[in-house]
Amino acid sequence: MSNPGGLDVTPEERDILRIVGKSWGWVLFFGIVTLILGVLVVLRPKDTIYAFAILLGIWLFVAGLFRIVVAIADHDDTSGTRWLMAVLGLLSVIIGILFLRHTEETVTTLAFLIGLFWVVGGIIEFFTAYSDHGSPARGLRIGMGVLAFAAGVVTLVVPHLTLGVLAVIMGIWLILYGLLEIALSLQLRHLAEV
Repeated sequence: MSNPGGLDVTPEERDILRIVGKSWGWVLFFGIVTLILGVLVVLRPKDTIYAFAILLGIWLFVAGLFRIVVAIADHDDTSGTRWLMAVLGLLSVIIGILFLRHTEETVTTLAFLIGLFWVVGGIIEFFTAYSDHGSPARGLRIGMGVLAFAAGVVTLVVPHLTLGVLAVIMGIWLILYGLLEIALSLQLRHLAEV
């Protein structure tokens, strides 16, 4: 049997497509929220960075409290496991409080971690691509590794300037992703009608 897109589908596949297509409203909602978030990030990059650091601090604090409660209430695990869970929870609470009290340092720490990730990731990408002689995308992957390494070095050297630029780039990415999600929701809506 053929659908309007010209692909042959079985009745079972058609049912699956209808079920997936019915979720188009949620995808549209997610796309609109992502688009709005991207616009806000582009318009207010510095505030976005600090808001992220504060949200991360709140999350760490709450997650730590939850782990402590689980460690106390869970009688199925061994006492060693419960102690480790409690210590991890306490560490999470302390780090969460530090994130909330020292937001400026938190932002600098985030920049450092992003920069470190890009430096290490760039080196790994470069060497794995360099050693993969048969890959058709070898040159592109080598270039991506060098670019990631360079971006990581810049982030480590000038973290505050880089964080603003990163926030704007992230905002643009969120805008594009939101637009793609909106387009996907329209395609899913079409699938529900198949």
